[in-house]
Amino acid sequence: MTGFAQEEEVRYGSLAVEWTLSLVLFGLARWSSIRPALLLDLGLVYEVLIALSFSLTGAQIRWLTDDPASFMGWSPIAVWALIYPIIVPNSTRKTAIASFATVLTEPVAISLLALSDLSVLPTAAAFIRKLWPNLVAAVLAVFVSRIVYQLGEQVSEARQLGSYHLESLLGKGGMGEVWRATHRMLARPAAVKLIRSEALGTDDPESVTRALKRFEREAQSTAALRSPHTIELYDFGISQGGTFYYVMELLDGIDLQSLVDQHGHQPPGRVVHILRQACHSLAEAHDAGMIHRDVKPANIFLCRYGADYDFTKVLDFGIVKHRSFGDEREAQLTAVGAFTGTPAYMPPEMVLGAGEIDGRADLYSLACIGYWLLTGQMVFTGLNPMAVMAAHAHQTAASPSSRTDQPVPADLDALIMRCLDKDPARRPQSARELSRELVALGIEEQWTEEHARAWWTERDAIST
Repeated sequence: MTGFAQEEEVRYGSLAVEWTLSLVLFGLARWSSIRPALLLDLGLVYEVLIALSFSLTGAQIRWLTDDPASFMGWSPIAVWALIYPIIVPNSTRKTAIASFATVLTEPVAISLLALSDLSVLPTAAAFIRKLWPNLVAAVLAVFVSRIVYQLGEQVSEARQLGSYHLESLLGKGGMGEVWRATHRMLARPAAVKLIRSEALGTDDPESVTRALKRFEREAQSTAALRSPHTIELYDFGISQGGTFYYVMELLDGIDLQSLVDQHGHQPPGRVVHILRQACHSLAEAHDAGMIHRDVKPANIFLCRYGADYDFTKVLDFGIVKHRSFGDEREAQLTAVGAFTGTPAYMPPEMVLGAGEIDGRADLYSLACIGYWLLTGQMVFTGLNPMAVMAAHAHQTAASPSSRTDQPVPADLDALIMRCLDKDPARRPQSARELSRELVALGIEEQWTEEHARAWWTERDAIST
């Protein structure tokens, strides 16, 4: 075989090796369940092997010439050794080993070619002149990679809250952000809510501290609730940056706002089924002296829970008011003069600020949710939030049956309207009482477990 043929064989062989290594690493990164740390280490091996393959085809051209112009600038291997650690940073020690191994592939390659009689060794002077730019590139690669790697570590630490690591943003709301997270030791998925400082309604450090302490007390109260229809609170705390957060169970389902937006009004049997479960959660909270104050479709979650379908969870007790606290100013987490709650679901007594707010306020809001589920419309609409709140305070609502084309049982229609009474004394007096009245309607049986399972099965089919 001629020297030229041997060189061509080496060149095409090296090209095949480079493509094979690249495809293997891509496949591991894309489809394998290999640990990220191990994948990064394999990436360093890839860096060295690609450099060696390339050196076998190009080293002799650069290393065996005495042309001074060939000494100027860095070789492709030096550039590769510098760029790769920037794109794929690793620890300083591992980067140093891989970078120096990478730049030494050129002298190794020319030595291998010389042993195979495909080349000759360069002079000592040429060897030194060609090698030192590569060594400089390796040193720079270590320093630059260290900076990039430390920045990545800082980002990772910023997404670490207590024992939980934030993974992906699930949504944003008026109070802050909700993230999907995983417990570092248990590998348990969870939802982490971050309370933004501006949501506290004040920039005064003393007021912020007082509000955060208030959140902490309410988190402790919420964590004590045991109703299966209340979102379970795993943990809470304050980050190093002063952001309050609490960790909740991660649910598989859809909130009632999205349910109606995407699927339209719901059958009466299903509506009663949802409202009755929400009453179970609110009854326990009210017994503990806790008033939710922001019961709305976005805070009621319909989910699959173990083997159960259409399992209801009440979320976000974050602006809850505790009746046992005497200082009303402290009990308010928003700024003085600001409203808590959502205008479309706000009871008249909260709008007017008249009298003590108790559990019957939550029942009014729950009736607004029932109205939304039955009709696909809000009880009142207006040009702005103040107009909507004024309507809740002073206008009489139209019955649900008059605003939907589906039949609404008269008894359910009347019960919703009674819960929407402006006078709390004429509403059901407790969540337990409302739950009993919902059961007495005999409507819930119209929505069976088979109906629920079929609905979720169809939803999954559409989603995929």
